[in-house]
Amino acid sequence: MYQPALALTAPDAKVSRNGHRFAMLKPLALLLEASRFCLVLWLLFPRLQPGQKFTAIRRWAANTLQILQVDVEVQGALPELGAKLVVANHVSWLDILVLQSLLPGVFVAKAEVRRWPLIGTMAQRCSTIFVERRSRTSARGMVDGALEAFDQGYSVIAFPEGTSTDGVGLAAFHANVFEGAVGAQISVLPVTLRYVDTRTCLPCQAAPFTGEMSLGISLRKVMARSTIQARVHIGDAIRVQGQNRKSLSIQAHRQIWTRLESLNRTHPECLKAPQASTSVGHKTGP
Repeated sequence: MYQPALALTAPDAKVSRNGHRFAMLKPLALLLEASRFCLVLWLLFPRLQPGQKFTAIRRWAANTLQILQVDVEVQGALPELGAKLVVANHVSWLDILVLQSLLPGVFVAKAEVRRWPLIGTMAQRCSTIFVERRSRTSARGMVDGALEAFDQGYSVIAFPEGTSTDGVGLAAFHANVFEGAVGAQISVLPVTLRYVDTRTCLPCQAAPFTGEMSLGISLRKVMARSTIQARVHIGDAIRVQGQNRKSLSIQAHRQIWTRLESLNRTHPECLKAPQASTSVGHKTGP
């Protein structure tokens, strides 16, 4: 099981009073960690080597997940550092933290993220590649940005669905995400993400960030939980020789969909069982 860079001792879930006290401290701890990382971004980043920058980002992501009490379990071998296209199903803003804590790289994100308070500025400082939906010019810029990152030896991490889902199903992939991999002739690594409530074995209803939900509401739902586990499955790398962006998209989609379907068949009760209240005052559900 993956261990974060810094460990915060979580309170015993059976002790309601201590659990509530810890939950009340989460916003303050998040603010302090975000402030610390902002200082790193503004003061230290200009003097850091690329590898040191990714180490700092990785540490911040792991620390933030620990504060949120989001456990991370990895299945499969983490790849070696180097240029590759990492593609994953998209469930939540938590996906970025989870993947950054494991696989340092440059993210592809929707242009709206650039306008998010504080997070948008932090994303720009971390060399995020922003893409405007339904804009061919922006899509071309995304490919050029990915090629530049690959040329410098960095991985690029993208969510080909272009939107987030409930984590059980999988939307169609946009093939243009894979064009950079074809141009640079680097491998594609499919990654499957799933969030589970460890008390019930059910898909965690607090994790998905979908529809018209605001970031603030989603953050409050996540902070109200202490039993979220992110399960990360590292798939088989796909070679690009002799392939085009469409064939790569189909193969990556098939890998992730097969993994999700396998989980659904293995634990069908996790999709059908009624969700019950817990003894510490939190509900399993939104």
